[in-house]
Amino acid sequence: MRGMKISVVIPALNEEKTVGSVVAGALMFADEVIVVDDGSGDRTSEVARAAGAKVINHPRRMGAYRALKTGFRAASGDVIITMGADGQHDPADIPRLLEPILSGEADLVLGVRRELPHFSERFIRVLVSLCVKCSDASTGMVAVRKDLLRRIRLWGDCPCGILVLEAHGLGARIKEVPIEVRPRRFGRRRIRTRHVRQSFFVALELILTWARRLARLRSRSSFSCSL
Repeated sequence: MRGMKISVVIPALNEEKTVGSVVAGALMFADEVIVVDDGSGDRTSEVARAAGAKVINHPRRMGAYRALKTGFRAASGDVIITMGADGQHDPADIPRLLEPILSGEADLVLGVRRELPHFSERFIRVLVSLCVKCSDASTGMVAVRKDLLRRIRLWGDCPCGILVLEAHGLGARIKEVPIEVRPRRFGRRRIRTRHVRQSFFVALELILTWARRLARLRSRSSFSCSL
């Protein structure tokens, strides 16, 4: 386990002021850092590349979720960590996220924030918790084994809620660790957090999860009766 290669995937949009320090910090704990520039109009790509990242450019803005998926496909690591380019996530938390995977205790590790600032995030947490215990289903900092990630569809508008539910449905071992989220230093938050459509995707995934559970129970019951 300890010989696993670690990749960090960072979606970025107009983050030239912070992406360099984020990349440099992440490289202290990872074998590669992939920055997916989602159509920035500033020097995000140049700064990230100078700091040591492998940079992939979207020709136009396609959204943070598409940027994440692009990074996932390009990552060569056995474990992939996601984090933001705006400096709110602390690279020093990377070893804490990695430990449960490297020790063979988890397949997916969620970086849990002290509080969820948006109602939509708290609502999604409530929905997910109907199926699996989860303190933060919308965190942007996670560690996941790539062999698990390949099996996850990652549908919906963002990974919020869906990542946890799909991983749980595949029998993944999910752990949580606390992380620190720092105030954004420059500009406004770029990722929308209303999650109206995403709540419907999460609810649908819940229904599918319960349906699969019921089918398995019926199958076991039928098998027992046949004996």
